[in-house]
Amino acid sequence: MSLREMGQNDDSIASQASETRAVLAGRIDFLYRLGRFYLFFPFAALGMAVTLFGGNRPQWVSVIPLLLMIGSTVAGFRLTRAYESRAQTDDPHIWARRYTILSGVSGVFWGVGAVLWFVPGSFPAQAYLSLAFLGMTATEFIARAAYRPAYLAHASCSLLPLVIMLLTAGSGFAELTAVLVLFFGGVLYSYCEGFAQLIDEGTLLRFNNALLIKSLSREKAEAEKARDEAQASTKAKSFFISNISHEIRTPLNALLGMAQLLEQSPLEHAQRNHLRVILEAGRGLKMLLEDVIALSREDYDETAQQSECDADNAVRTVVRLLQPRAWEKKLRLNVTAAPNLPPVVGDPRRVRQVLLKLIENALKFTEAGGVDVSVGTETGDDRRRFVRFSVADTGHGIPEAVEKNLFEPFAAGDPSYRRRHQGAGLGLAAAKRIVESLGGKIGCISEPGEGATFWFTLPAPAHAQPAENPQTMEEPPSGLKLLAFCTDRAVREEMVNLLEPFGNRLVFAGTSAEAATRAGREAFDGIIVDAAEADTLGAIPGLKAPILALMSDGQRAPVCAQQIVHWPARPDALYAALKEMAGRSDTAAPATNAKGPPPSIDPGEFAALEKSLGLPTLIEILQSYIATAENLCTALNRATTQAHWDEAAKLAQDVAGAAGGLGLSALTAIARNLAQQAREGAGPATLEQAAQEVIQEHGRVRRALANLYPELAA
Repeated sequence: MSLREMGQNDDSIASQASETRAVLAGRIDFLYRLGRFYLFFPFAALGMAVTLFGGNRPQWVSVIPLLLMIGSTVAGFRLTRAYESRAQTDDPHIWARRYTILSGVSGVFWGVGAVLWFVPGSFPAQAYLSLAFLGMTATEFIARAAYRPAYLAHASCSLLPLVIMLLTAGSGFAELTAVLVLFFGGVLYSYCEGFAQLIDEGTLLRFNNALLIKSLSREKAEAEKARDEAQASTKAKSFFISNISHEIRTPLNALLGMAQLLEQSPLEHAQRNHLRVILEAGRGLKMLLEDVIALSREDYDETAQQSECDADNAVRTVVRLLQPRAWEKKLRLNVTAAPNLPPVVGDPRRVRQVLLKLIENALKFTEAGGVDVSVGTETGDDRRRFVRFSVADTGHGIPEAVEKNLFEPFAAGDPSYRRRHQGAGLGLAAAKRIVESLGGKIGCISEPGEGATFWFTLPAPAHAQPAENPQTMEEPPSGLKLLAFCTDRAVREEMVNLLEPFGNRLVFAGTSAEAATRAGREAFDGIIVDAAEADTLGAIPGLKAPILALMSDGQRAPVCAQQIVHWPARPDALYAALKEMAGRSDTAAPATNAKGPPPSIDPGEFAALEKSLGLPTLIEILQSYIATAENLCTALNRATTQAHWDEAAKLAQDVAGAAGGLGLSALTAIARNLAQQAREGAGPATLEQAAQEVIQEHGRVRRALANLYPELAA
């Protein structure tokens, strides 16, 4: 026999021993739980009544058995309490023997009662006493049937003296009664085993249930431990993916951005071809990386899933980003949006990501014709409203054989086309995962040779209202001279943050009297004032500058204001109101000479970059630039404090190089000025002032970029 078989046999023997012990413990527990020691009293009283009414012994003699029974009852109660406190630790055989001894002693006392309560020569008294004893025996049987020795000890010690007394009474009826008593006790004894088996079955059932519960509890604990380990592994994987994606995408986007900027410069034909290969390979690698990251994510932020997205704006934003690619292939890219579209449930970034993937695929797989993007509403089976997005192309279509696996990872529609376009087959799988995580559905309708239509639906919120017509991003005005009278310091700081980085000059008035005086004497392109003061300034004689009123909740709309902006407002709303109030186009000269600081950035140049690179790529480049410039300015401030001017000059040159790559002419000029002054040996005070100008200009650039692209403010 092998060691394994020996171990299994040992386990089997141990299990059987445990079951045997549990069965015996169940029987003994039944003994102690059903023991009613006080029930002796009614039957003892009936036995005493025989002696009192028909006996010839002294009455005090009949009390002796009662006293003995009271003593045994007290002993029984004490034994029960001891069992309840120690039964779980002691051997059940010990408590079985103790109960059997107690049952025998109690039976002996009843036997003494049979002798003392027996009335010789009176069969009615004898029959009555026999009935009392039979009732007592039946009652004790219920408590002791679970364990035969206990019942046998009690029944034999209590009934045999009565049987002997009846057999010696010298009466035929007494002898028959003795036989009846023996027969009754024997019948009850025969029932003990069957009664005990029923108890055993219940005990085994409870024992097995307890083992099952322990097993389930152990398995539950193991499952919870495995779940916690899996969740920890998932978090570690997500953390790793997040880190590696940042580490790879940031330099990759910077390389792509610089390569695209290089593409716009004059190059020889061979160099341009080499650069085009770099761009195509980089874009393919970036797309593959984003697909892998999207497909590998196990969880999505719940707060993001609870947000809402403007469907119309999302479609038009993505189409605007991909329009240059359609022009390159000479394809038509159209958008059709139903009026009064409701928002959809989901993170706008996720919705745009799916749209970007589907439209990119449509443009990639279409050689002639165009791509039509449409968005509308539909009602589901549960009467819930959904927004349906559709992307239809005029490409080669998808064969029926591969259509069913189209949304599975690494499944491509046409292997030959896949080889030509270097597709990995992950994009549609990632799109499906995102759509389903937002509670929607995705699918495809296609005929080979007739193009394909990819669609997906997203639920609208239950409280959804029709969305207003989307507004395009307003470029900030520049070169304006504005008078501002705002008592709230936070509003003044926000005005400086939103307007000064773009070359606008703000003149703040401390009081309403000062605002009225300056508005009447100086020329301004506009006046920004709180709604409560707008009518007061509007009544100034000879005032020519238009008034823009900032109106908070609960305020009355002023009469003299040419434009009203509900504050707090989005930058777009403020810029649009100022441009309309100034009454000029984006390229027209200002009405007055603002004489403010030069603009930190040129919104038009960044709009061109966004159109060329795409918004996601541009955001990545700007994030990388801001992080680099922050580190350079921190090091520059430290070098200035320590008077390390050679190091400060090198840092300023690095700032100029980083800013020049993005066309930030003002910051580039200020940084180069610091480097030039350091090389020429300017004094510490001059160099320190020049360094602070670089740091301050970087702050203006950062605020201006955050105004144009709110994603950078996060």
